Formats: sequence, structure tokens, C-alpha cells
Amino acid sequence: MRPSGFKHTEETKAKIAKAHSGVKRSPMTEKQKQKIGKAMKEWHRLNKHPFLGKKLTEETKLKISLSVRGKGNGNWKGGLTELVKGIRRSPELYQWRKAVLERDHYTCQDCGSNEGILAHHIKAVIDYPEAIFDLDNGLTLCTKCHKRHTGWQWLKGFNKRNGGK
Repeated sequence: MRPSGFKHTEETKAKIAKAHSGVKRSPMTEKQKQKIGKAMKEWHRLNKHPFLGKKLTEETKLKISLSVRGKGNGNWKGGLTELVKGIRRSPELYQWRKAVLERDHYTCQDCGSNEGILAHHIKAVIDYPEAIFDLDNGLTLCTKCHKRHTGWQWLKGFNKRNGGK
């Protein structure tokens, strides 16, 4: 996945245009559309979903709900939610954020904007807990630049979890 705001270079755009220049697609005829439609209807008639039309008991619903909580959930990160909430609500983080914004004169350090600014941790809070309140680990960014920075970090693997730097 590309970060928000990703732009192709002019060279890449030209290569894409060249690759697509010889491709000519003829529109489907009504007969072809009908044939595909019939085939799809037949496939759906033969391949019904196993739970379609069945009612689950309250007991089954509860079992399913419990099975996807905590470690059963794909987004589980080892119980970090309370730790992160505690850090985000701490007075020290509010002081750190204010100090970073004041140091950078409430201006985005990438584009110079002063709208929608926020303090960004250069090193991720989860990966570097010792640098949470370090002013050198802070950077003032606008919302748009912040999305670009965080997307770039994840794509390039610059975090401990992916074996990055």
C-alpha cells in the first residue's frame, strides 16, 4: 500500500501510458453480458453460503464473540491498550507536546503550514518507550505531512517490529 498523497513520476506515467497505448478493448455485446449473467446466477445457485438463512442461537453468538476477543483477535498486540491510553493521557505527554510545538513555532517542519498541526514522535512510542518524552524525538507536522511520514515509515519498514533501523 502506498502512503497517502503518493504521486507517480512523469517518467512512470509515460511508461504506463506507453504500455496501455496498444490495448484496445471492445465493449461487451448484449449476448456476452447475458451469457456471463446466466453463468453467475448458476454459480451462486450451486454455491450457497453455509450460514445463509440459518439463525444462530444466543449461545453460539456468545461463543463466536468470545473467540475473537483478546488473543483471538487479529489486531491483538499483547495487551498494550491500557499502557498506551495511560501514556496518552499523562500530563507529561501534554507537556512534551506543548514543548515540541513551541520549539517549532507551531509550524509544520515539512511544508511550513500552521493549520492542523500536531506533535509527531520520530521514533515510535511502542518501540522506543525510553524516548517518549525526549524533545529530540519530537517533530511538529500538519495532518497531511504526518500521514505521509507515518505511511512512509511503515512502508519502508523503519520500525523494530519489521526488523528496520
